[in-house]
Amino acid sequence: RSCPAARERSCLSLRTMDSAYLKENVGPALTAAMTAMIVEQPKDSVEFVGNYLLAYVEREQGKKEVAEKFAKADAVAKAAAEAKEVAAAEAVAAAEEAAKPLPDQVELATELASTTEVAELFPRLMELIKAGSGASSVYLGVKDAEAGTETATISFVAGTAGSDMEGKVLMGAAPDAEEPVDEGVSFGVFKALEPVEGEEEEAAEEEEGGEPKPPKGPEYPTEFVVKNVVREPAVKFYGIPKLGSYVALPVRYDSCLHADGVEIVPPAEPAEDAPPAEEGAPPPAPTTKPKMVSKEVLVGMHTMGQSGRTFSAEQLAFAKEWTGKLSEALGRAELALWEEEVGKTDAKVASDEETKALFADLKQQEESKLQEAIDSLGEAATDDEKAYKTLEFKFQSATAALQQIKEKVVEIKTYRMVPKPEPVRILQTMLYSLDIAQDTFIEPATKKVNWEKMRKIFDVELMENKLAYYDPADESIDYPKYARVEALKELLGEITAETAAETMPPLYVAILEWVLKAIELREAAVAKREKEAEAEAAAEE
Repeated sequence: RSCPAARERSCLSLRTMDSAYLKENVGPALTAAMTAMIVEQPKDSVEFVGNYLLAYVEREQGKKEVAEKFAKADAVAKAAAEAKEVAAAEAVAAAEEAAKPLPDQVELATELASTTEVAELFPRLMELIKAGSGASSVYLGVKDAEAGTETATISFVAGTAGSDMEGKVLMGAAPDAEEPVDEGVSFGVFKALEPVEGEEEEAAEEEEGGEPKPPKGPEYPTEFVVKNVVREPAVKFYGIPKLGSYVALPVRYDSCLHADGVEIVPPAEPAEDAPPAEEGAPPPAPTTKPKMVSKEVLVGMHTMGQSGRTFSAEQLAFAKEWTGKLSEALGRAELALWEEEVGKTDAKVASDEETKALFADLKQQEESKLQEAIDSLGEAATDDEKAYKTLEFKFQSATAALQQIKEKVVEIKTYRMVPKPEPVRILQTMLYSLDIAQDTFIEPATKKVNWEKMRKIFDVELMENKLAYYDPADESIDYPKYARVEALKELLGEITAETAAETMPPLYVAILEWVLKAIELREAAVAKREKEAEAEAAAEE
């Protein structure tokens, strides 16, 4: 039992709690209903309050739904804003990542800007363009033949891993072909664009109105794009056709490492008011300058196997940036090699004089030693035996002469400028005689000498292992068709020892003499074996 005061406090506490509950849950609704009832003073106050409370509930629920919708919309808008911020941040990060150089990019750019051995960088450059463009394969081909002179070819010399394009050749249409020839799309990037109508008239007007402008050269495409290779009938496939796009990018540069790469510039005529030259002073010497010819290279890339994807503008720009760097590198490297080669002219002249003096001395020694060799045969030797011994001795002397200047022969591998056609043919007959396979330095499609390949064959091994042990009389040697005596004579054509001595450096004269002596001994050995066979057959009868 509790005292009356305690019960009073408990009841007061319960009333306080009930009052708080009512104020919190129905207070606002009842207050609003009572206020409206006082204002309206309806006849049925209870019904009015009841209807008011029902309407109140509907209004509050509607407000709640609207608030929830607004809250949901705010949440969606906030999420969208956050997603946009994330996307913007990702785009910035992607742009920063794209701006970063690819692996090997900085190093390759540095090497391209400095090296003279640009061809050694071809594989790395192709891999870099592949990485930057997302291509399935990238490869590089060298175009041969001047426009309008003979059938053009594109010989592919480098490619990315798995491209299988190295060694492949594209044949173009012959200039005199009577019917159109399907030569593939890649040649399109080397064909001049048709002039725009009205350009000629505009140029003529400019010429009449002022100083004549120099004639504009032909303009060429900067790229050749095939969006879907499967739908382009002119595309040549070296494997199974797949969906994808193809882009051919031209690389043009000025070349001076050709047979006519040195242009002699006569000294300028002295000015009228120039003081007279001193008595006994040597006349002004002519100078030299590089004679440039345009060379063309192709970089091809495709997206075959990528579900028909085409290259984006950014990827094309990346590839063209690097083909531009390649063009600059090739032109710069050739000019540097030209200057280095021409800079050796004085040293070569002095070396040639030494070689001439050496050969003159060897010739005198040969005369006396030849007679000793013939005398060693004895008095019973026939004229045929003496003649054969003479050829044998002269070939051995020619071989010894080349061994005397072995360093100069090996130095051929350092020649970066292509020699004139006649010396190249002499070197060609020498290599064929020494059983150097034709395909090691002859391009299969054009049948032309690849000087870069040929020059590298002239090394110490050629002199010590091939030349030193070569015996033209060895009947066990099975010469291929291009190395037979008739083919070698046809290759030499009108070149003789006399014309060579007048027009060529002594190194080529010495090699030609060796080739001619080898041919003579080969023919004599065949005739000797035939004569011996006839004698044996006659003896058996």
